[in-house]
Amino acid sequence: MNVGKMTSREICKLLEIVVGNTEPVADSAIDTEREENLKTLIDIGDWVLDGLLYSAEHRKDPYYSSKSVGERAYATMLEWKDWLATKEEELA
Repeated sequence: MNVGKMTSREICKLLEIVVGNTEPVADSAIDTEREENLKTLIDIGDWVLDGLLYSAEHRKDPYYSSKSVGERAYATMLEWKDWLATKEEELA
């Protein structure tokens, strides 16, 4: 599939459209569909995290370019870990 280079913002907007809303509204007819949307969003999140993990494995490579990518991926994973810990505390 060749859709050309898209910005992060464009990709996020496309995901909003394609995946659909995931926030429940306490209406079972609507929330059933939103739960399916959430399952799709979780699958996408798993794919993103796998990509970060595979890239982070290169953070100790001897080559600058692959090491740089790996370090950035690893740093992002640590940032997300901290962010998730904060959100977990807020939701508790």
